[in-house]
Amino acid sequence: MTHRGLLLVLEGPLQAWGTQSRFSHRETDFEPSKSGVLGLVGAALGMPRDDEAMLRRLADLSMAVRVDREGRILIDYHTVGGGTFRGRPHGVYGTKDTVPTRRFYLMDACFVVGLSGEDHSLIDGIVEAFGCPRWPLYLGRRSCSPSRRILLGGPYDDHANDLIRSAPLQVKAPDPNHKIRCVLETPRHGADEFARPRADVPRSFRLYARKFENRFIYEEWLRVADLPGGNDVPVSPATEQPVS
Repeated sequence: MTHRGLLLVLEGPLQAWGTQSRFSHRETDFEPSKSGVLGLVGAALGMPRDDEAMLRRLADLSMAVRVDREGRILIDYHTVGGGTFRGRPHGVYGTKDTVPTRRFYLMDACFVVGLSGEDHSLIDGIVEAFGCPRWPLYLGRRSCSPSRRILLGGPYDDHANDLIRSAPLQVKAPDPNHKIRCVLETPRHGADEFARPRADVPRSFRLYARKFENRFIYEEWLRVADLPGGNDVPVSPATEQPVS
């Protein structure tokens, strides 16, 4: 059966895509994690946390990410606990003391995400859900609201890898020769010598019982000129520099 897919665009002032976070140290990767994107899809569908049958269907989808604009890291310092709530001491980790936390975010990033699989009815349902999402959508954390409509297009009869290679650039490019980074999945370890594991395939979203497995990813670089409309980026012929 052929792959059917869709395209999402994830853009906002702040995003956070942690794969190794702990309570006091909540980091972010430099591009969306598969667990974060599937959580976003689950919110659009109205999927309960304990619906592991639907989660298995979602996890079987292939995912590809194109980084149209790299984000910059922001570190937000928090303190938790050490006070009172409704007249009673409030704390975390079984202590009444204040616990410092550091939360990492990506500022001003923009990503194009492709999802595809042989489950055509699932892809069609996701496209429909993004037209009228069941629950609020956010980019990794509840504080990270998207700045634009998330569904970029679909359904398409194509693989996620090919979809992100054919989608128009979503930001202003500095130069037609500017290169943008893509993060692609490989089917198995060793299929690409540069593949590396990332433990972000969700197997359970149950509170206090979350489970994740590895997938293998590698990077590919695309020239802006190779994307639809990429040759339209204005360049000064006298200096061969972008027109400001």
